[in-house]
Amino acid sequence: MIGLALSGGGSRAIAFHLGCLRALDDLDILERVNVLSTISGGSIIGAYYAYTPNIGFAEFERDIRRFLRSGFEAKIAIELAKPQNFVPCLVSFILSYLQEIVALCSKVKPFRRPISRTNMFQRVLNRHLFSAKKMDSSRRNDMEIVIGACELRTGSAFRFGPNRSGGWRQGGIVRNDIDVALAVAASAAYPLFLPAIDLMLTFKRNGEERKERVLLTDGGVYDNLGLQVLEPGRDPEISLHTFPCDYIIACNAGHGQEEGQALPTTFFPRVRRSFDVVHRRVQDLTMHRLHQLKQAGFIKGFALPYLGQQDNRLPWHPSTLVPRTEVVNYPTNFRTMSEQWINKLSERGEQLTRALVSYYLRDLL
Repeated sequence: MIGLALSGGGSRAIAFHLGCLRALDDLDILERVNVLSTISGGSIIGAYYAYTPNIGFAEFERDIRRFLRSGFEAKIAIELAKPQNFVPCLVSFILSYLQEIVALCSKVKPFRRPISRTNMFQRVLNRHLFSAKKMDSSRRNDMEIVIGACELRTGSAFRFGPNRSGGWRQGGIVRNDIDVALAVAASAAYPLFLPAIDLMLTFKRNGEERKERVLLTDGGVYDNLGLQVLEPGRDPEISLHTFPCDYIIACNAGHGQEEGQALPTTFFPRVRRSFDVVHRRVQDLTMHRLHQLKQAGFIKGFALPYLGQQDNRLPWHPSTLVPRTEVVNYPTNFRTMSEQWINKLSERGEQLTRALVSYYLRDLL
């Protein structure tokens, strides 16, 4: 079984993963992927690939490039500016913060926020990418796909799939008629830009059904590489999504090692940099686990195309390799992206994937 993981990283991740997918398609591996695990920006491109079974790769790439050039932030702003959306969002925003203030002084629980910018994001995704497709809609080669989010109330993973959706703390959603756009919006709800999606859902756990409130945010908060569901040894009695893979290709659009040029002395830069350090440390440990699984014989092999990879540590250098220094500082956002940046990021993804898969996963070629 071949598992493919697409990390978070906003539009930077979408462009990088485009190149990774292009290399896998050219190597005749992409069509053989059994399980696709996606996070945040990786969920946008991954879900679009999985749920467009009737278009070829060339058309798929043209669509992705068009989405990147137009961006998502402006579309969200336009959707939010519509009077029928702006007023409910504003009222919901004001009431939610007023109730949070009241909750500090009493036991009153803040009310559920029914609509926010993230719901506008969901509508944009539905209109431009997913056309009201459901998680159980037809997919390329009937591949399994897991779209990862983070549930903030319990601090646990919350994942969407064609057959089951939910988390080990809540159980599985009773009616899994979830829009792909909702799952992707939850997975990509970058906390600094988009509020968590606030839902009341009916879950079934240990034979009992109950309604529960969940707050869903960017899957990168919990597992930015999306690797957990692909690892062997997960207990299916506890975990809703277990796909033990023989081969894992983990595409990581992270920045990698910091250059040490920043000076985060004031409050917000200091807090953000502290979050980035913790986040990167967790990713480093996750990547190290791939080496442990391979050494212990639990998986047959893996490849890790990594945007932030130090070029001098590659097993061999493509002659036209896009240098790490030219792309690594592209920010995490969903703004418009120039053709030049799309080319640079996607070419690095393609070059790294081709080099690493050819070197480490020769059995698949």
